[in-house]
Amino acid sequence: MPRKNRRNPGSFQPQEAPRPRSAAPEWAELPGYDVRHVGGEKEYRCPGCDHIVRAGIWHLVVIPLDAPEERRHWHTECWRKELRRIGAYRPPPPQ
Repeated sequence: MPRKNRRNPGSFQPQEAPRPRSAAPEWAELPGYDVRHVGGEKEYRCPGCDHIVRAGIWHLVVIPLDAPEERRHWHTECWRKELRRIGAYRPPPPQ
């Protein structure tokens, strides 16, 4: 006799839609700034370490909401260190 592999309809939990690749991690967000996760096509200079953010490397773009022309491209770890420095770092919850 064949088995009936049916799930209990009450046990189904819809999953959240995945965050877009361009969305910054939650820990990286800062009030008053738009933070984006991007893979640039050209080189930028990171203000955190003053080294080059190489083309094609995923990094964070931090854009002040009141001055969009002041956007800066940060290495992800440099932005994490900056948030720690100013006391705004919120570590991700444990999995």
